[in-house]
Amino acid sequence: MMSTKPTANYAMIPYRYLQAREARDQADRFIVWRRVRGLAGISLLFVLIGWGSGCKQREAGVYPAQEIKLIVQASPGGLSDTVSRFMANLAERDLRVPVVCENRPGASGALAFSYVAQRQPDGYTIGHAPVEICVVRTLGYADVGPDNMSLICLVSKSPAVLVVRKDAPWKSFEEFVAAAKAKPGGLIMAHSGTGSIWHFNALLMEQATGVRVTYVPYGGSSAAMASLLGGHVDCVVAGAGEAIANVEAGALRALAVFDEERSPLYPDTVTSYELNYRFGVPAWSGFFGPAGIPEDVLARLEQAFHDGFQTKEWQKLCRDRGMEPVFMGREEFTKFAVSQAQFFEREIPQLLRLER
Repeated sequence: MMSTKPTANYAMIPYRYLQAREARDQADRFIVWRRVRGLAGISLLFVLIGWGSGCKQREAGVYPAQEIKLIVQASPGGLSDTVSRFMANLAERDLRVPVVCENRPGASGALAFSYVAQRQPDGYTIGHAPVEICVVRTLGYADVGPDNMSLICLVSKSPAVLVVRKDAPWKSFEEFVAAAKAKPGGLIMAHSGTGSIWHFNALLMEQATGVRVTYVPYGGSSAAMASLLGGHVDCVVAGAGEAIANVEAGALRALAVFDEERSPLYPDTVTSYELNYRFGVPAWSGFFGPAGIPEDVLARLEQAFHDGFQTKEWQKLCRDRGMEPVFMGREEFTKFAVSQAQFFEREIPQLLRLER
């Protein structure tokens, strides 16, 4: 025989009992509500405390208190992008906030430079600073340059080098110059593109030595090198790091480095200055922000990048990519960049007139 669970017959329960139980239920619900409200209040209090602390940090000048955006003037995958992302990762260790790279290529970097220059000078938007920050104003791309930026630091340099094939008849730079003078326009030179830093170095070589060559611009140094190795051109001006692999392999011969001092990558190759030709403008990488960033913020950023610069990882990247690790703090970098901009402002119009 199945048993059934007895059910309450509320009609038989006294009304006063029902009232008492309802009162207890209301009291229990009130206690629960007060506890929930208390917990919510505590949570809100912690949120407000955290928010207030963050506000006080920003008001007190504690930097950084949020992520930093680093604008890169080149497309992903190139050397500028690699330098920026690598340094951003290293700087994060010291800054203890994310440093997020954003690519804004175009107009030889003018688009990115202008974008950064127009941000608030609070240190939360900075940019990669290549040599083109000294060029775009003179080329008419944008009214921006080292004089209206907050320069932070420089982290690497790469001088230009003149290379020829190993079977070329010229064993020295002087022999190359003599051959070029004997046949004006007869030697064909490749470079990474019209208006590039390596193009300007080739024009500087023409100006200093009095030679004339015929230019073939390519969309990058790798294509120019391939053309030289294939026998389609006679010589190439490119970055020291871009040519070193083929020089070390014996496929190419370096005739001169266009710089004041010898490159660690080419210790046995003379410089243009050693040969009494005072020309040569290196490519370089640094970082900048909008004009007016407070000195303490600039100092904080400079220190973070300097700490990254000193790491074994950065030194190895420079070796692997053929860059020279060179550090300049914000004061030295500013003087250097301003002098470079003045140089390009003076020389570019004359150099471009050399083109035929």
